[in-house]
Amino acid sequence: MREPVFIVGAPRSGTTLLAAMLDAHSGMSCGPETHFFRRLAQIDAQALVAAASWPDRAVDFIAAIEHTSSLGSEKKFLLNKYQLERPSITQYLAEKPPQIRHILGAVTEQHMQRLGKRRWIEKTPDHLEYVADIRAYFPDSPIVRIVRDPRDVALSLTKVPWGVQTVTEALLFLRRLDENSAAFFETDANAYTLHYEDLVADAEGTLTALCAFLGEEFEPEMLDTSKTGKRINSRNAPWKDKVSKPVDKSRAEAWRHELTEGQNRLAEALFGDRIAAYGYALEGRFALLGEAFPDVRPFIKYAAQLEPIAAQGVRFWAAHEGEQPGATVYLGDPGEESWLGVGRWARLRRTWQLTWHIIRAAAGGRRVYWIPNPEMAGWSGMSAAWLKGLLRVRMKAEG
Repeated sequence: MREPVFIVGAPRSGTTLLAAMLDAHSGMSCGPETHFFRRLAQIDAQALVAAASWPDRAVDFIAAIEHTSSLGSEKKFLLNKYQLERPSITQYLAEKPPQIRHILGAVTEQHMQRLGKRRWIEKTPDHLEYVADIRAYFPDSPIVRIVRDPRDVALSLTKVPWGVQTVTEALLFLRRLDENSAAFFETDANAYTLHYEDLVADAEGTLTALCAFLGEEFEPEMLDTSKTGKRINSRNAPWKDKVSKPVDKSRAEAWRHELTEGQNRLAEALFGDRIAAYGYALEGRFALLGEAFPDVRPFIKYAAQLEPIAAQGVRFWAAHEGEQPGATVYLGDPGEESWLGVGRWARLRRTWQLTWHIIRAAAGGRRVYWIPNPEMAGWSGMSAAWLKGLLRVRMKAEG
């Protein structure tokens, strides 16, 4: 049997469509998402392959994997999704040496055999964070990443019940995924990246190139996902219904008519470096590197107030190594714990540190922005009052 294939990508980037197309190949099978490596990372993986307890612990582990439906509270076990029973897992593993790869194979390989195919594929989007683990346990397996314009991914994530509330929140989530996986795809010789936009615009050409990488022959049947889409979408999730229908080319660049100019500008200010790295064009130009205080987490709350700052050419990613910030954006009320910490002396020390930081920024020509927390418009302490006054003076000086 040839080495299995793993498909990863940010949620809503086209992983299900790609999996359904590959599953339509006469020799390859792909079942529902397993979330195997995310669950594996939560336990002592080596305990599963201890010879003295093999395969009992491994069977317990795989049989316990369950998922809560995004449509309600109903839980479904992984074995149910694959129409497998515990005895068949036990029998499969009892005939294999104690290895992590065989624990996953107990599900995916048996699914493959039931379909009469010869190579299995595993597709779980959040395995994008665990590509190093996949490589450790499957050193020779191709790992295929599908990428989509992050602005479209972010929009799509706001439209599913398990997603996020805002585009800004989605982009911060995508940056975390990217930071955990980008280096892997730049250096791993057996990793492959394709673009969602290419897949929907020229499915045959894109799949032909991918098949060549996988050592397979392209088959025209791969363009028909009417049956395989339903098999992969085992939970009948409505947001995956389109995968069983003809490819919808209109979803490419949806951000152009669904994002306002200000929203897109902020999206590029937050994630423009990676948007460009993936090969997508930026609409705006950003002259200044901005730093956020206390950190970027409040961006979700203050997205609307950040849009005009982004419109002034401030971005939150470095254009080159060693670039120094040309702007500082202070977010929230100085009286908040994230600004000054806890304890009288700690707060006093942080107050003077911030005072010096603000004054030094002014002396160095750095722009200073402050987005106050409207929920803390009143008195929030002497230190906070001092810093508020200083920030108001700086903002006034900025004009």
